[in-house]
Amino acid sequence: MKRSLFLFALPAIFVFSFAAFAQHSVHSGRSAASAGTTRDSGPLSNATVTFGGWMANTHPCPPVPPAPPAPCPVVDRFPAGAATQFPRFSNHHALVPEIAKIKAGGTVNFIIAGLHVVAVYDDGTTPEDIDITDLVPDRPPMTPPIINDSTNRIYRGLDPLLLPPGTQQDRVEAVQFSEPGLYLVICAVLPHFNEGMYGYVRVLPSGDLARAAK
Repeated sequence: MKRSLFLFALPAIFVFSFAAFAQHSVHSGRSAASAGTTRDSGPLSNATVTFGGWMANTHPCPPVPPAPPAPCPVVDRFPAGAATQFPRFSNHHALVPEIAKIKAGGTVNFIIAGLHVVAVYDDGTTPEDIDITDLVPDRPPMTPPIINDSTNRIYRGLDPLLLPPGTQQDRVEAVQFSEPGLYLVICAVLPHFNEGMYGYVRVLPSGDLARAAK
């Protein structure tokens, strides 16, 4: 009798095990057939871009005529509310590295420090293509203008002024790129973009990783 019950249960165990394996394959992101081109692990599946940064060394403040430039105060974000009091010249307006490399299907983690807006434009877009006269309307008084050009824009990040205090100038935005190409990434805060705060994400075909070492 026990042998009969075991033989009866064996097919059910097999079916359950197969279903569990198939479910794991689906939740892992892709089937085995497509893993060779869009697998989200391994070399160049992930990159980090520093999007602005607080200055830790002495740097000059803009001069107030007729006074010459003077050293800026040391950056001290510990006191309550200090994060909202830093002048713009205490933040390094740059993307580091300027060109990040990933493979198709990979993700870039933009580590944002400062009052910045991430905007990504499609393959082939250059900084000269950005219409800096197209601005987000009805911004609050005394806030910097934000570029609103949507032509070829494929991603725009959060408006920091709409975030809770304490999170406006410190966050991470992860952006996935599925197609090969060279993508322009800018800070859409107009004065930052005018200062040259932009860079690129180079997305390589998944099977062409040899070029990444160059």
